[in-house]
Amino acid sequence: MRVLHGSVAGWTGAALMALGLSAGCGDDSDDPQGSGQETTGAGGGASGAGGGATGATSGADGATSSSGATSGAGGATSSSGATSGGGAASSSGATSGAGGATSGAGAGGGDQESTGFSVRGRFLYDRCGEKVLLRGINEMVVWLSSGPDGLPEFAEIAKTGANAVRIVWLATESSAGLDQAITNALAQKLIPIVELHDATGKWDLLPSLVDYWTRADVVAVIKKHEQNLLVNIGNEVGDQVDNAAWEAGYKQAITRMRGAGITVPLVIDASKWGQNIDQLQAVGPALVKHDPNILLSVHMWWTDGSGATITKELQESVALNLPLMVGEFAQHAVYECGKHPFDYKTLLARSVELEVGWLAWSWGAVKNSDCQSDGPFDMTTNGTFAGLTGWGREVAVTDPNSIQNTSVRPRSIETGSCR
Repeated sequence: MRVLHGSVAGWTGAALMALGLSAGCGDDSDDPQGSGQETTGAGGGASGAGGGATGATSGADGATSSSGATSGAGGATSSSGATSGGGAASSSGATSGAGGATSGAGAGGGDQESTGFSVRGRFLYDRCGEKVLLRGINEMVVWLSSGPDGLPEFAEIAKTGANAVRIVWLATESSAGLDQAITNALAQKLIPIVELHDATGKWDLLPSLVDYWTRADVVAVIKKHEQNLLVNIGNEVGDQVDNAAWEAGYKQAITRMRGAGITVPLVIDASKWGQNIDQLQAVGPALVKHDPNILLSVHMWWTDGSGATITKELQESVALNLPLMVGEFAQHAVYECGKHPFDYKTLLARSVELEVGWLAWSWGAVKNSDCQSDGPFDMTTNGTFAGLTGWGREVAVTDPNSIQNTSVRPRSIETGSCR
C-alpha cells in the first residue's frame, strides 16, 4: 500500500511495551503510508504493527489523515500475499502427492480449465489445475508519482522472478485505472492481487469497501480479468474486533460480492491491523465453510527475532488445513524498529517446508516513512531491481529461499494457456 509512517506517541508506546506489544506507526498528513497499529502478533506473544501502509486516507487524492503520533488510528500495513499450493493436506499439514494437479470441482483437474484461480483445501490453483505458491511483493501503486498504473515498477519487480504483486488501491480511484493497473501487472507475468486500503484499522468501514467492489463498473473489470485475478477485500480492516463480529462481517461481505457475480478467490486480512493469526485459526474454518474459495492473510508485523512464533503459528495453521498466506512482512516491527527484529529468514524457510505463500512489504518506489532512520522497510533504494539492498535483496535474490530461488510462475500466467 502506499503509506508513509510517522512516530508513535510516547504514552502509547509505553503502554504497549508494558504489555509486551509493539505499536504501529501513524501516518503524517502528507505521508502516503503509515499505520496506527497497536496489535499483537501471533499467539506466542509476538507483537508488532503493520508496516509501511497507508493510514486511513482522507479525500480523493489519497493523502493520509492521521497525525502519525497516536496508535490505533490511521493507516496500517498493506500487503498482499496469499498462500498457494496444491494437493490435499496430510495430517501433518504437508501436502500429499506430487505435481500440482488439483482434485475436486472449481480448481480444474489435470489440464482441464476452470474459470480462474480457485482455492482447494489450503492451496491455490490456477485455471489449469496447477498449484501456485505465491512469492511476491507489495507496492503502493496508487501513490506512485507517475500515476497509479504500476509502470515501470511492475517490470522491475518482475526481474526478481516474483509470480505475484499486491496492488495497493483506493475506492476513490476509477475502474478504468484499476483495469490499467491489472493489465500492466499481467503484461509482466505477475498475478495481480488488488487490495483496498481505505478501511485500514477501521472495522466500521468494511461495508464501504464492498460497495466499491460491487459497483457495476468495477465488477466489469473483475470479470474481464477473472481468469488471472485475486481480490483482497480490504487491507487490515479493524483493530480490536471480536470473533463473532469478524466472522459475521466477512460472511456478509463475501455473500454480497458473490451475489454481484465476483467469482475470483477473495483474500481476507486478519484484524488487529492484519496480525491476529489466532482469530484466523479460530474463525477461519467457519469462513472457509461459508465459502471455500478464500485465502486468509496474516500480516507478520510481529516481534520475533528467533523465529519461534513464526514456526509455531505456521505449523498450527497448516495442521488446521487453513488456506493461509502471509500478506506482509519486513525485517522488523514498526515500533522502535531495529529494537524489534523479525526473523524473516525463518519465515522464508518455513514457507518452503510448509508450502505457504507470502508477499514482502514493500518494493520502495513509494517510500515507507516508517523507521526512516532505523531500517526502512523499502526493499529498494529507488524502486528498481538494481536498487535492491539489505533485507530486500536477501528476500528477493540471495537467500536460499528467496523469490528468485523458489518462485514459480504458473503456465497460464507465463504463456496464457494451459499447455
